[in-house]
Amino acid sequence: MPDPTRQPSGRSYDDVVDVHTDLTARDVFRILGRCLVYIRPHSRLFALKFGLMLGSFAPLLVVPWPLKILVDHVLLQHSLAESTIRFPPFFEPFVTAVAGLDSSGLLLATLALLGGLIVLFGAGTGDPRGNLAFLAQGQDTATQSENLISAGWSMAGGVWGLADLLCNIRLVQRVTDSFRTHLFHRLTRLPMPVLDDQRIGDSIYRTMYDAPSIQGICFDITLMPVVSILGAAVSVYVMHYSFGHIIPELIWLAMATMPLALLFTAPLAGLARRASQASRSSGTATTNRIEENTANMAAVQRHGAEDRQREEFAGASATSFRRYRHVVAVGIAIDVASSLALLGVGVWTFLLVTDQIIGGTLLPGDFIVVLGLFFTVAGASITFGRLWVDFQNNAAGVRRVFFFIDLPGDGDETGSPSPKKRLREAITFDNVGLVYPDGRQALTGVSFEARLSQTVALVGPTGAGKTSLAYLVPGFLQPTSGRVLFDGVDIRDIDPAAIRDQVSYVFQEHLLFSETVLDNLRLGRPEATEAELQRAARMGGAHEFIEALPDGYQTVLGGGGGTLSVGQKQRLSIARGLVRDTPVLILDEPTAALDPDTESALVDALNGIKRDRIVFLIAHRLSTVATADLVVFMDDGHIVESGSPAELMAKPDGAFRRFATP
Repeated sequence: MPDPTRQPSGRSYDDVVDVHTDLTARDVFRILGRCLVYIRPHSRLFALKFGLMLGSFAPLLVVPWPLKILVDHVLLQHSLAESTIRFPPFFEPFVTAVAGLDSSGLLLATLALLGGLIVLFGAGTGDPRGNLAFLAQGQDTATQSENLISAGWSMAGGVWGLADLLCNIRLVQRVTDSFRTHLFHRLTRLPMPVLDDQRIGDSIYRTMYDAPSIQGICFDITLMPVVSILGAAVSVYVMHYSFGHIIPELIWLAMATMPLALLFTAPLAGLARRASQASRSSGTATTNRIEENTANMAAVQRHGAEDRQREEFAGASATSFRRYRHVVAVGIAIDVASSLALLGVGVWTFLLVTDQIIGGTLLPGDFIVVLGLFFTVAGASITFGRLWVDFQNNAAGVRRVFFFIDLPGDGDETGSPSPKKRLREAITFDNVGLVYPDGRQALTGVSFEARLSQTVALVGPTGAGKTSLAYLVPGFLQPTSGRVLFDGVDIRDIDPAAIRDQVSYVFQEHLLFSETVLDNLRLGRPEATEAELQRAARMGGAHEFIEALPDGYQTVLGGGGGTLSVGQKQRLSIARGLVRDTPVLILDEPTAALDPDTESALVDALNGIKRDRIVFLIAHRLSTVATADLVVFMDDGHIVESGSPAELMAKPDGAFRRFATP
C-alpha cells in the first residue's frame, strides 16, 4: 500500500495519497483487461449493441447507389444496361426489379427505396459521429465526464438509430453504475489512516467524474475497432467488386487510409494521456476547495476570509480550465494530423475518378458512389486512428478509480469472513504498540483486560493515546506490535465487519446526516422499532428535545445536524450508539457538552445497561468516571496506573489523583 503520509516536494495536499500517476503503455493495456470484466455481466446487451452498430453501416453502403440511379438513369436518361460498373450483390435485387421501368417508374421506385431507408436509418446528421444524446456541457473534464454516465451514440438515425441510442444509454449506465458502486464500496472500507489523509472532494471527483471513463474503454476499444475495421473492409470489397476492374488504384488508396491515420496519430498518445491526467488532478483540486470551504464556511466567515477563499478557488478553477484546454489542444492536433494524412489520398482519389468520368469510362453518378465509399473508409480510418489516443484520456480516469479499488481495505487480509459470535467474556490488550504511518509512536506496551459488565474509563491528558487505544477495539487501526484479543481471538483473524457488528462507537465529533431524526437513530440498526428508539433517546437524554422539534422524530435535520445545538447533537449521537445494543459501547468525551443533570442521568443509564456489555469511556471529568469499574490512566502512550476510581484516588501522589484534582 502506498504510504499516504509521503508528500513529494512541490505537490499539494490534494495529491497526498495518489502520488504516482504516470502510466506506461503496458499499464494502459492492463487497465483494458481489467475493464472488460465489467462488461461480462451485461454480455447480452453488449452483443445487441454490437449488432446494432454493424447495422448502422448499411445506409453508408446502400445510399450512394440509389443516388447514382437518380443522376445517371433518371436525370441523364442512361439505360441501366449502359453502366460500366457492377452493382454490388446486396443492391442487385433492386436493380433487377426496376430494370424494365421507364424513367418515371424508376424515379418513384428509387425515391420509395430512399424513403424506406430514411424511416429505418434516418436522413443523416452531418456529424461523422452520428446522433448524440448529450446534455449541455462545459469545456472541462467534470462536465464532459458527467455526460458519459448516460451517453448515447449511434451512427444511424430513424428507427434503427433510436434503438441503437437507447441500447447504448442502457449499457453505459449499467457498466458505469457497477464500476462506481464498486469504487464507493472500496472507499467505505479504507483504513482510518488513509481516510484521514484522503480529501472528500477527491473521492467525489473520482466517483462522479473519473468512473464514467470506463465506458470509453469498454466500448470504444472493443466495439469501435471491430466495427470500424469491418465497415472499412466491406466498403473496400464493394469498391473492388464494382470499380476494381476499371480503377484498381482505388483499392490500394482505400487500404492505405487506416495505416496512415495510425501513423500520424499514434505518436500523440503519451501527450494525450499526460494532459488528461493533469486535467483530472486539477479538477480534483477544485472539487476539494468546494467541499472544504463549504464544510468550514462558518470558520471562513468568522475570520473574514471570504475574499482569500474566493481567490484560492478562482485560481484552482482557472487551472482546471487551463489544463482542460490542453486536452482540447491535443484533440485538435489529432484531428489535424489525421485529416492531413487522408487529404492527399482523397485528392488522388478525386483525380482518378474524374479522369475516368471525363474519358467516358464512368458515369457522373459513379462519382457519388466512389466518394461515398471512400469517405466511409476514411471515416472508419480516422475513428480507428483516434481510438488509441482517446483511450489514453479514458485510461487516465480509470487509473484513478483503480488506484483506490486496489488499496488494501479493512478485512482484505482475513480471507473469508469469520462467524459473527457475540462477545461473551473480555477484550484483552496484550503488550500493544501502535506506530502511525508517519512514524509517530502512539502506544507502547499497553496491557489490560476489559471484561463484560464493566465500565472502563480511559483517562489522561490530551495526546496521551486514549483515542488511539479506543480505535483498536473496532479495528479502525491495527496494532503494530502485540495483540488485541476478543475472547482470546486476535482481531487480525476476524473480519472487521464481524467486529464492528459488536461495537458501537460514539465519536467526539458529532457525525449526523441530513435526514430525519429516526433515520439518524436507525443508522446502525435499520430494523429498530420506534419504542426501542425512544428508549435509547431517553437513556441518552435526547427524548425531550426531540419531542420539542417541529415534527418530533420525523424532523429533518440540517447538514451535519446543523439545526441542533452542540449538546443536542451529542445526546442524539449517544442515543444512536445505544440503539445498536452491541456488547461493546465506546463513548468519546460523551459528557463534554452536557449539563450536570444530563450528565448524571447518562451515567446512571450507562450503569444500568452495562450488565451484558463493556462500556469504554474516554473522559476528563471526574464526575463522569467516578462510577467506573476500571480506570486506565494514560500518558504519552503508556499506562501509568490502573484500578478503580477509589483505589486511584487513595494514592496520595497518584497520577490520576493529580489529574482529577488540579
